[in-house]
Amino acid sequence: MTKYEILLLLLLISTLISVVFIVVNCIRKRTAQGLVIGGLMLITPVFGPSMVFLSFCGGKLLEVFKTAKLDPKELSFDKTKIKVILGDDIQRGINKVPIEEALLESDNENTRKVLLDILKSDYDTSIPLLKKAIDSEDSEVSHYASAAISDVLSKFKKTQELLDKQYCENPEERELLISYKKYMLQYLNYGIFPETEMNTYLDIYESLMKKEYELFKEELEVGSYLEWIRLLLREKRQKTAENWKDKMVIQYPDALETYKVRLQYSYQYDKKDFLKCIHEIKESSVELDDEVLDIVRFFQTT
Repeated sequence: MTKYEILLLLLLISTLISVVFIVVNCIRKRTAQGLVIGGLMLITPVFGPSMVFLSFCGGKLLEVFKTAKLDPKELSFDKTKIKVILGDDIQRGINKVPIEEALLESDNENTRKVLLDILKSDYDTSIPLLKKAIDSEDSEVSHYASAAISDVLSKFKKTQELLDKQYCENPEERELLISYKKYMLQYLNYGIFPETEMNTYLDIYESLMKKEYELFKEELEVGSYLEWIRLLLREKRQKTAENWKDKMVIQYPDALETYKVRLQYSYQYDKKDFLKCIHEIKESSVELDDEVLDIVRFFQTT
């Protein structure tokens, strides 16, 4: 067999592999991935399929070795990382995967099917995904998602009005106050309200925080400060965020959550205090989590 014939045979095999790759991915509803990678394989015969094969093998090897444990001594400042995965978080993650994948696909029929399946269930738990679906290029998907969000807002307003009425009748009942706060915070974090309504509900939530601070300051949990201040920072309410940050620092000066709030606030509005906070964390005995460890490590090396 001549060199020319060998080269022609390699080109034919490479082309066949590329076509099969595209067809298989289309069948598996991964059209975009199949067309992009398959197209690259077609325009780079032999080399392209070889690289895809080697990447696949490399991925398998990484899966074998990725179970190696991290040596705690490698962690900065001898802090111990603690990562807790809750059962509910795992289940939510499983439920989110299908629609997130579907939104990335160019197959509108598959996206519609997945979205309709969610709408048949309790879609109140899938609001962040519905927000993504609103921006879909498929007008039908966008319409379904918008209608679902409108329905969620309608239900929220009815429940909020009921909770507000009960709270106004019993303003010093802590359990009712906490339930009202929890319900409000959940939907405020979704960010699905028009600006005017968002401001109104933020003011309502602040009044609840003030009431709890006034009546039950010693029982006000550090997590309540953290969630509220992060929401304020997201909504660019600097003065209010600063006010609650100062309250948090006074009540929980050495809590990990307090350091998180200080880092986020100072990074946005006070760079000098940000570096000071980094230094204090390094000198403290507080047990750090992944989030803070990554921040401290990064700014330690810059």
